[in-house]
Formats: sequence, structure tokens, C-alpha cells
Amino acid sequence: MELTPAQQYRDALRALERITDPAERAIRGHELQEAVKASAVWLRGVVDGSVAELREGMSLAQIAEKLGVSVQRISQIATGKHGAARPRPSLIYAFRVAGEPAGQWYGEPGVLTNGYGSGTINFRPHNSNPSRFAGKILEVRYGPVPDDGLPAYLQSYTTVNGRNLRPTAIVQDLLFNTHLS
Repeated sequence: MELTPAQQYRDALRALERITDPAERAIRGHELQEAVKASAVWLRGVVDGSVAELREGMSLAQIAEKLGVSVQRISQIATGKHGAARPRPSLIYAFRVAGEPAGQWYGEPGVLTNGYGSGTINFRPHNSNPSRFAGKILEVRYGPVPDDGLPAYLQSYTTVNGRNLRPTAIVQDLLFNTHLS
């Protein structure tokens, strides 16, 4: 018999409790915490999209009964108060070094032609991986681009215009890989 995701999660929590080394327990706990955080966004999209599909042939009460939740909760999902109509999260999808004459954009600057935000960050990574962009002011473009499925343990975040944003996998690779010239 195959375990449900909920049973697998409970088993992972029990296994975490059995780790005696506090450093190892902290590492594994943090990895699990990040995986849960990343999965929550994806799962919310799955539920929101599924509820939208179900609405085509079912009442809110029928959907609520099927999911085992209140009609109010299904209504929130269906109307977008906490669900499907919410905009996708914004990601940083392109950047350039501010003030450079050529102004070359890195990443995917053509992903959004309008409706994007822009701002600057003082790029000072907190790791030992050197980056040719470290110490520079970067102009970034961000907007509601599709999530690229980057695993949670590889995601990094920065604050742009008061918003906590993460770069797409392409931008993160450009910023942190040392093989790029």
C-alpha cells in the first residue's frame, strides 16, 4: 500500500525527531521547512485551478463537501480572496549592472513587455561563491512570470522596492555560477 503525501510528511517529521545530532537535525529540519514552503505555493495553485475546473459543473456546496471544507472556504478560493484569482507571485526575471553604458540585460528581459516592476539592489551575496556581479548595483525587472520550479533549497530572496522577491532559476544561475565570464 502506497503512503499518502500526508503520511509521508508525518514519517519525515518522526524521522527528524530521531536525529540525535543537533546540527544534522537543524540541517534536515531547515531542508524540510523550505520544501514545505515551496510546495505550499505549488499546491495552492493546484487546488485553486482544480476548484476553478470543478465550478464548471458543481455548486460551491458540492465542492466543499468533496474536499471536506466549509462552503465559505471554497468561496474564498473560487472568488480569489485566498485563491485562484490572486496574481501569480512576482519573480526577478532580468537584471543589468546599473550605470553601464551598454546596459546589457541578463536573464530573460523579453518575458514581460509591459506590466513589470523595476528597482535596484546592492548585490552583496552572503556566501563564498564569487560572482562577477558582487559589489555592484543591479537594476532588476520583476513581474508575475510563471514559477520555474526551482527547488526550495536553491532559492534565494532579496528585497526590491520593499517586496521580498526571488530570482528565476536562470537569473540565479547567472548571478552565482562562476563558470560564466
